[in-house]
Amino acid sequence: MTDQVIEIAPFHLSPDRSESELLEASERFQKEFLEEFDGFVRRSLVKHEDGAYADIVTWATGAASKAAVAAAGKHAAGQAYFSLLDVSKEHAPRKAGAMEFFSVVGTYG
Repeated sequence: MTDQVIEIAPFHLSPDRSESELLEASERFQKEFLEEFDGFVRRSLVKHEDGAYADIVTWATGAASKAAVAAAGKHAAGQAYFSLLDVSKEHAPRKAGAMEFFSVVGTYG
């Protein structure tokens, strides 16, 4: 068993924004914030066939994930990235903008 935590943050892109803008802001957020944050392990930005996205972030510990969530919205790169997300009620069934955390109990391959 490990202390790692997986953060799954589903969202939709704001209708007035492009995927290329998202990818640019995502890269900036990765380099300027996540890679510099203590406890960051890895991240994937994924897209569902219905157009929804999700960030899947692995943290070394639950404490690191909580600290990052608290700090990300205060960081310029985080603010730029989050400004592209649509967290309206229209996308509530997918819990847009909500984060879920899972403890890693096994890693394979």
